Amino acid sequence: MTVTIRLLGRPAVERDGRPVRAPRGRKAWALLCYLLLADRPPGRRHLAELLFADAADPLGALRWTLAELRRVLGTDLFKGDPVDHTLPPGYEVDLQSENGDLLEGITIDAAFDAWLLVERLRVAAAIEARLRAAATAALAANRPGDAVPHAARAVARNPLEQGNHELLVRALAMTGDRAAAERQVASC
Repeated sequence: MTVTIRLLGRPAVERDGRPVRAPRGRKAWALLCYLLLADRPPGRRHLAELLFADAADPLGALRWTLAELRRVLGTDLFKGDPVDHTLPPGYEVDLQSENGDLLEGITIDAAFDAWLLVERLRVAAAIEARLRAAATAALAANRPGDAVPHAARAVARNPLEQGNHELLVRALAMTGDRAAAERQVASC
C-alpha cells in the first residue's frame, strides 16, 4: 500500500493512486502540513496554541483533529507528546512535485499564516533550485531539448529571476530554435 499526501496545490490524500476522503476542515490540513514539515516533533501545547487557541478546549480540538488525520491516513500516526511526525514506509509527501504552492488556498489566522508564508517561500525556492539544477545538468550533458522544459518551469515559477530566463534562452539557443530564444529574450 502506498499513501501519497499532496500538500502542493490543492491538498489531497491518495491510497494506491486513488483519492480518499479528505480530512475535514482547513485546520486538519494545516496540522498535517505543520507536522510533516517540522524539523523535530512539536509539543501538543504548542500545536494547540498555534492552531486551536480560539477553541473552548484547544487540547481537545487538537486531539480530535489528530484522530481525524489518523482515520484518513489509515494508520496509527501522530501519537505522543511531543507528537511523533515520522511517516512509516509506504507513505510519501509530494514536496518534490512542481504543482502549485504549499496548501494552496488555505489560510487559518495570522500566526499560522506567517509560518505558512515562510514555508511556501522555502518550498518554492527548493523546487526552483531543483528545476535549475536539472536544466543545467541537461545542458552539461549536451541534451538541450531536455533542459528546455525544466528551464521553462523555473521561469514560470519565478518570472522575476533573470537567471531563469538566461537558462531558458541558453537551452533554446542550444536546440537551434533561435526564434524561440529571441522571443524569450524579448519577453524577459
